[in-house]
Parts: sequence; C-alpha cells; structure tokens
Amino acid sequence: MNVLGARIWRMLLIALFGACALLLPAQNIDIQDNDNVPLEEKLVYRHQNSVNVAIHSQGFGAGFKIGKIKSIHKTVNWEAEVVSLRSLKEIKTINMSEYFTRPYVYGKLNNVFVARFGYGQENRIFGKPYWGGIETWWTWEMGASLALLKPYYYYVTVYQGGQEIIDEQTFEEHGQWMTIIGRAAFTKGINETKLSPGAHASVGLSFEIGKQRTRMQAINMKLVAEGFPMGVPIMDGQRLDWLYLTLHLSYNWGSRFNKY
Repeated sequence: MNVLGARIWRMLLIALFGACALLLPAQNIDIQDNDNVPLEEKLVYRHQNSVNVAIHSQGFGAGFKIGKIKSIHKTVNWEAEVVSLRSLKEIKTINMSEYFTRPYVYGKLNNVFVARFGYGQENRIFGKPYWGGIETWWTWEMGASLALLKPYYYYVTVYQGGQEIIDEQTFEEHGQWMTIIGRAAFTKGINETKLSPGAHASVGLSFEIGKQRTRMQAINMKLVAEGFPMGVPIMDGQRLDWLYLTLHLSYNWGSRFNKY
C-alpha cells in the first residue's frame, strides 16, 4: 500500500470512530407531536431523493438515490453512482531531466471508472427527537457494475527509422522506450475504452444530521465488495485482478416530499 492509500484509509477510519463517538448519546426517541412544531415537521413523507459526493480508499465518486419511505423504520432506494478506481500500488513520479514534463505512474495500464446501479435498504437503529440530533441507520445495497477501462498513454522517446522521436504509447510497448517524458493527455485513448461487467454489494451506516424533515443530510460509510469476471487490470503486476474491496465515505443531501 503506498503512502496515499495509507493516508486515505487512516482518514476514513478516523471519521468512522469519530462518528461512532458522536452517536453514543443518541437515544431511540420517536418524533413527538407538539403544538410548537411546524406543520411540515409533523407530516409523514413517502419519497426521499438525494445526491452524494464520495471519497473511497481507491478513488472518488458521485451518485444519486431515488428512495421510497416505507415506514419510520425502513426506506428502500434505487441507486446509481460513478467512481474512479485506482490501484493501491500506484506511485506517481516525474522525469526531472526533462522540461515541461507531466507526472506519470510507471506500469499503469488503464484509467478505470466504474458505473454502479443497484437496489438497497436503510433500516433505522436510533431515532432522534424533533428538536434535533443524529439518527442512525444501517444500510445495504447490491446490483450491477460496469467498469470502463481507458488505456493509459505515456509520452516517450523511441528510435524509429534510425532517429529518436517522441511518441504516445501504452505500457504494452515499454520494451522499446528510451525515455519517459510523462503521461499523455487524458483524452488520448478514449476511443479505445473497453467494458468489463460485474456485480457489487455493500453494507454500512448512515448518520442523518439534517435539522428539517423536508431536507435530507447524511454522512454515510460503507464497505463495498465488487467483482469483475473478465478482470479489471490497472497495473502491470495486477493484470488478473477481478475482486476489489473498498471503504467509502460520502456526504448525501436531498429532499423528502409527497406526491399529491
């Protein structure tokens, strides 16, 4: 595990323990009717939609949920998200002997992005009183995954026709390289993107921190297991990797409403 991967894991674990510490005073108190409570806080809402941004142990991502509130104890969600997927063995370097170079990762084969589509549930563990607090839910989700593998190109110098030229090549051709100048533009190789279908499942905790019932705000933590039968090669030494286990931390915000 490289330094960046270790720092991400440490940050996520600190966030997990910090959130658990905040939850210790929480009690299972249902919302009570009160003359001073606004009408919108007394209504029972049936729909909950939200978007999220996330960081995980091997990248970043964003997504959205379309939810249906079954009861005060259960919500079902249809979810979609896109995340980047990096190898924990990636180490960025730069060629200091050349001018105007870009950092690159030696041995990288593909830039990988994963689109996930799934169904899940949220089940309440601790409620909160109407005056505020933290509400805790445990969550699970499963569904289909689709990995997009865009070849990673390098700017390199090679001998061709008896002279030294600059070319853009993938790591598959590294045997003829003389010098690595840096990584090529991200757009290079987009038309060569390949697909690798798979499946995923996750389990986690959701901490509802919103102060209004009509506005949804939550911090989510989940562990995701994801498999790709055809494999998702990211680095040269991991060409056969097909199973990935990642820890996610996300911030969700959205709204609760009824359809009349």
